Amino acid sequence: MAANRKRKVDNENRQFNDDWTVQYCFVEQHTNVICLLCHSTVAKVSNIKRHYETKHRDFHNVVGAERTTQIESLRRSLNRKQNIFSKQTADFSVACEASYEISLMIAKSGLPFTDGDFVKQCMITAPEKLCPEAVLKLQTVALNRMTVQRRISHLSTDVTRQLADKAANFVYFSLAADESTDINSTAQLLVFVRGVSSSFDITEELIGMGSMKGQTTASALF
Repeated sequence: MAANRKRKVDNENRQFNDDWTVQYCFVEQHTNVICLLCHSTVAKVSNIKRHYETKHRDFHNVVGAERTTQIESLRRSLNRKQNIFSKQTADFSVACEASYEISLMIAKSGLPFTDGDFVKQCMITAPEKLCPEAVLKLQTVALNRMTVQRRISHLSTDVTRQLADKAANFVYFSLAADESTDINSTAQLLVFVRGVSSSFDITEELIGMGSMKGQTTASALF
C-alpha cells in the first residue's frame, strides 16, 4: 500500500500545475520548469515552492492585479530572450553547415587548409559591395586553418563509418587494386571495394590508399 502511495505522489510531483505561475512565478516550457524571476530551472517540480520561498520571498508582497501584470511582463521577456537565442542557434547551425561545405570543397580540390582564410576574405569582400546586410552572417562562418582541418577530419570519419556500415551488409564483394603516380612522382596503391547487399544495392568505393617505394610489382602489391 505504501509503495502504491509513493508512486502516486511521484506522479503528481511530475505534473506542472498552471496555478504555480501566479503563486511561484514558474512556467513550463517543453520539458523544463523555469523561474520567471531568475530564469533558473529546477530538476523536480516538487522543488518549485522551495525555490520561490528561498530566493524570491520579497516578490510575495506583490499581489493582485500588479502581480498578474508583472508576471505577464516577465513571461513576455522570457519568450523574447528565448526567441533571440533560438534564432542565434539557427544562424550558428547554418554557418556551421556552410563551413563544412566549403571545407569539403577545399579537400576535394586538394588545396591547403590555409586557403580557408583566403576564401573567407573573398566571401566578405564581395558582399561588402553587393549586399552589405549579409556581411555579419558571413563573418560567422569559421574557415581558419584549424577549423578546416577539423571539419575535413570529421567528414573523413563520417564517410569511413558510412562505408563500414554498408560493408557489414555485403552478401558478396570483390576488391580491385590499381597503381597510380601522383604529382610528386610517388607511386600510390589504390584499393577499391565493390559489394552487393541482400537487397541488391551495389556499392563501389575507394577504401584505401598507400604510398609505395621501390618496384611496383604484383608481389609488392599483394
